[in-house]
Amino acid sequence: MPLAKQWLASLSAEPFGVPGVVAMELVMGCRDQADQRQVQKFVRRFQILWPDASEFAHAYDLLAAYRLGFGVGIPDCLIAATALSRNATLLTFNLKHFQAIRGLDVRQPYLRAP
Repeated sequence: MPLAKQWLASLSAEPFGVPGVVAMELVMGCRDQADQRQVQKFVRRFQILWPDASEFAHAYDLLAAYRLGFGVGIPDCLIAATALSRNATLLTFNLKHFQAIRGLDVRQPYLRAP
């Protein structure tokens, strides 16, 4: 079983959500309707975390603070603001952008095979 599937299976007892922006990025990466159906079926397994107005405002502040020095973009700021306001741990392989954001608990979900 691939590492990602093993890791996802291990999360069954923990609350787990997917930022709305991430769900949208997954749909954006679909090549055809069959691929999109598969992605949508996968995403339905999780709670989708849509940012509220205060999280959008916080994302704006994060963008202003971290865009020029660290190259953090709009989607990453929305993801970070959502995680920060909900006191959630952000699991990602994109540690470069997120580690710069003060107060954000960001971790790599599992070790990738070399």
